[in-house]
Amino acid sequence: MSGGAGLQEIWDEVALVLSEIAPIYDRVNRVISLGSDLKWRLEGLRLVLRPGEVVLDAGCGPGTMSDLALRLVGDLKISLLDPLGVMLEAARAKLRSSNCVFVAGTFEQMNFPDGSFDVVMCGFSLRDARNLELALREVHRVLKPDGGRLLVVDLGKPDDALMRHLIGIYWRYFVPLLAVIRVGRRGMFYSVLYKTYRKLPENGVLKAKLQALFRRVEVLEKMSGATVIIRCTR
Repeated sequence: MSGGAGLQEIWDEVALVLSEIAPIYDRVNRVISLGSDLKWRLEGLRLVLRPGEVVLDAGCGPGTMSDLALRLVGDLKISLLDPLGVMLEAARAKLRSSNCVFVAGTFEQMNFPDGSFDVVMCGFSLRDARNLELALREVHRVLKPDGGRLLVVDLGKPDDALMRHLIGIYWRYFVPLLAVIRVGRRGMFYSVLYKTYRKLPENGVLKAKLQALFRRVEVLEKMSGATVIIRCTR
């Protein structure tokens, strides 16, 4: 069964888990991505960032995307948005920069005026939206209307049924095991990732949703579609 509507009824459970894993978030991501998560983030950032722009890091978590963006470009004004206080605290500790503003909020209700940002970036966060369609409309709204860009780096769900099944096995069984090996019993929290994977739309379905909003959509699939780097232009 395809997902696509967002986390909906399991959002509270996922939010609780994300709060628990905040201190180990980056360490475990290195392991479960087989050491590639930073490489994918940087590849995406190079596609969209330009000096002097205003950026929204939506679902910022502990600030990993913003940290990389500032190291890559430097001259950016970044608003970091997350619904979880513990993640915003972690981001503040990581990013002691006057270029950053930290805002509590969700994908579905962004307290920013229309056309506020040159770039919205979502690093392994868009799939955690409670309502995906509403989240995408809000992202579109806060982007500048003539050339605003959306970057999504996230888990993917291949269109091929066999690959979907194999990748589902990885998220269901191997990811919690790898996390436990890396950080101990807290790694069991990572079993919730399989639930978010099940809720994902297939890559082709997500692309179609984005094409309904943006004039240009480019999807790069990594690891046979298990990860996607998406650039959209308004």
